[in-house]
Amino acid sequence: MRYLGPHACEEALARGELHSVWIAPAAFGRLGAFIAEARSAGVVIHREPMESLDRRAQGGRHQGVLGEGGPFAYAAFEDVAARVRNRGDAALVLALDGVTDPHNLGAILRSAAAAAVDGVILPERRSAAVNETVVRASAGTAGRVPVCRVVNLGRALDDLKEAGAWIYGLAAGEGSRDYLDEPFDRATVLVMGAEGEGLHLKIRERCDGLLHIPMPGGIESLNVSAAAAVTLFRVLARRERA
Repeated sequence: MRYLGPHACEEALARGELHSVWIAPAAFGRLGAFIAEARSAGVVIHREPMESLDRRAQGGRHQGVLGEGGPFAYAAFEDVAARVRNRGDAALVLALDGVTDPHNLGAILRSAAAAAVDGVILPERRSAAVNETVVRASAGTAGRVPVCRVVNLGRALDDLKEAGAWIYGLAAGEGSRDYLDEPFDRATVLVMGAEGEGLHLKIRERCDGLLHIPMPGGIESLNVSAAAAVTLFRVLARRERA
């Protein structure tokens, strides 16, 4: 896994995933604390000219810092389900059904980290994996929230129901309720579908409720990453006022 930019490298270092880092001379002065911490952790530090980093980044924006480490460490689904049971009505999980764009996934993970969700669930098929593009799009925050991959998303939702969660699918159209009307006062799983396709039928059928975000401006729908952010912080706002 490559980490492009100082924020991504700092997050990878904090998680113990950073093995080597290449830093342009101009960046050394502003990264003193990071360099000291990396050396203490045994990270191999290379001082190389910006042109060399440009070649390593292959067109990616690195801001004078590029790191390498092991593969992204996914969480176990069982750990996410345990968090739901332990946190009771305060639990909040995000499940993504067919989100294949890595930039969308990265933006979603940044919002999930900001909202301190208890886990993000991705299906192994029909989904982007967490890679360097996702980490970059998340501004390096992808590892701050447990992310797990499951073989069968529908079965995972069933297991979360058994753990006490209420499953909400975001889906405009017939049968959906205004998300502004929901109290979100119980353990909540928000299921977001891909743009265009929306929720797959078998996933839709497993939802305890379908919600939509009102669009008074006449726009048909939001980008999935924007919809995820809006809904996550709506949940937090409702719970804060409760």
